[in-house]
Amino acid sequence: MAEKYRLVVIGAGPGGYVAAIRAAQLGMKTAIVEKEYIGGVCLNWGCIPSKALLYVTELKRTVLASEKIGLKASNVGIDIEKLKRHKDDTVKRLTSGVRFLLDRMGVKIYDGTASFVSDKEIEIAKDGLNTRIESEYFIVATGASPIDLPMIKTDGKIVIGAREAINLPSIPANLGVIGAGPIGLEMATVYNTLGSKVTVIELLSSVLPMLDAEISSASEKALKKQGMEIFLSSKVISSKKNGNKIEVEVETPQGKKSFVFDMVLVAAGMKPNTAGLNFEKVGVKLDAKGFVLVDKRMRTNISNIFGIGDVSGGLLLAHKASHEGIVAIEAIAGSSSEADWKAVPYAVFTDPEIAGIGLTEKEAIGMGKKIKIGKFPYRAVGKGIATLATDGFAKVISDAETDEILGMHIFGPHSGDIIYAGTVLMEFDGAAEDLGHIMAIHPTLSEALMEAGLNVNKKAIHIVN
Repeated sequence: MAEKYRLVVIGAGPGGYVAAIRAAQLGMKTAIVEKEYIGGVCLNWGCIPSKALLYVTELKRTVLASEKIGLKASNVGIDIEKLKRHKDDTVKRLTSGVRFLLDRMGVKIYDGTASFVSDKEIEIAKDGLNTRIESEYFIVATGASPIDLPMIKTDGKIVIGAREAINLPSIPANLGVIGAGPIGLEMATVYNTLGSKVTVIELLSSVLPMLDAEISSASEKALKKQGMEIFLSSKVISSKKNGNKIEVEVETPQGKKSFVFDMVLVAAGMKPNTAGLNFEKVGVKLDAKGFVLVDKRMRTNISNIFGIGDVSGGLLLAHKASHEGIVAIEAIAGSSSEADWKAVPYAVFTDPEIAGIGLTEKEAIGMGKKIKIGKFPYRAVGKGIATLATDGFAKVISDAETDEILGMHIFGPHSGDIIYAGTVLMEFDGAAEDLGHIMAIHPTLSEALMEAGLNVNKKAIHIVN
């Protein structure tokens, strides 16, 4: 007889394990299936290990930059093996913590690859053995994987993806990065600080093309200042391995260029992990790109099957997946919870750090909205000057008629922490006037966001409006 559950979650990443814990809190008999490691991509190869690497490399850059204000430092280097151990220890501590919580909550963990047999039953394959379990409800939280490019195939050695890059297999003299999105630029930042000569190749006309144009432009300047070479509106057309190097042919606005790299990181986008789930067996509908179609309660067209996180598209963010997991569980439990994607913050951990929420200026104008914009530079903030953060700035976009905040964007240190204040305000339909009257501690960098809110209505104190 197959084991029966109230809920089975497929995938134990930030969406899946959060959903399973919430279900157990509500008294549901719950199981979770994971084909690789508890914690998914985020905890094992993405968000967490990359931040461990970025923190150390940021410290090095900070120390070197501080020499001009009196910090005496010489021979500042990074012990790669110690850095790897720190990264691995961080991952182990967090993934072990998640497993402990699942065990403590009574969630049954199945190791293996799941596929649907019917809308009430799945089969779990592991080492040649198949196990069937039944459930009243299912949540699919299988995430997404890097897109493969036909003109440059990954081999895990010379041509790598983010998963290999995070393990620091070597520090190449010349590293090519294909794709100027968050993953590509964060790893470019790590390797650049560790000593690689980094060349970034991006198909679109800007780095971080999904962000506000002013943020994108500022980031490009900062990356170039750090020594990276960036080619925009450029397409890889072919590649050829030559011994332990790879030659890459690129079509650029200036014509064809040929590059020789010791290693290439391909970070050109993500695709949903739906292959092998046997969705056609149960009739779950996908969109044109293969993402699972869901409603605001994260329910698919099959009433007892839900999809959360990266596999269901939208912003591919761990915290969004966690939020959607809770919404799905509470929907199953009978509440009226719905996912609200209005106030979904993001961060990019390049140097300087970037964070934002809501509409960009271009998006707001494209929607036909009349807008007001407030900006405030870190060079007018006391702590910004004292801590050499003068390149940073905050930008607030509001509705010209109602003053409601439509978007906020920050370029500068600790922006991922500062944006939380904006997230709360947007969640409650706050206005720029409200932001300007919420006191920021002095002296902190958060004052820039407060003053940007004031500047929307030309009331900023520490700049000429």
